[in-house]
Amino acid sequence: MTDNYEIRNVTNFVAGTIGGPGERIFYLQAQGDGSVLTLKLEKGQVQSLASHLLQIIEDEASDITAAHVSDMVEPPNAVWTVGALAIALSDEPNEIVVVAQELPDQDEIDPSEAHIYINFEQAKAFVDQALFLIEYGRDFGRQNGHKRIGD
Repeated sequence: MTDNYEIRNVTNFVAGTIGGPGERIFYLQAQGDGSVLTLKLEKGQVQSLASHLLQIIEDEASDITAAHVSDMVEPPNAVWTVGALAIALSDEPNEIVVVAQELPDQDEIDPSEAHIYINFEQAKAFVDQALFLIEYGRDFGRQNGHKRIGD
């Protein structure tokens, strides 16, 4: 069964985790149009998405202020696991489309997709939050004198 999603009026776009360092499960969550979409993905996918969004921001705009980001809505009920991610500039000014494609089952011919439309400010907020999440969730951060939130 294909479950496709399109979220245009995003109010929050965030990465989140459940579990401790070395055992964390990563999620991508978009809120908007009165719904919450949660997708499961790998840490490397979060890092890659943040890196590519940062490149677009640097290439297309200057002096972007990050939008406000709220924590992930918990418990995260992922609708599916992400197999591939892509990003593109939208036809609308100051808008990026994040496309997530489901990791297909062996029987699945047409994997599900999610199209999430975010602005540059939301992209900047995602980059800042995601990179912080990746870096400070590691034991490495504590070994170098950094404190995690709540420590």
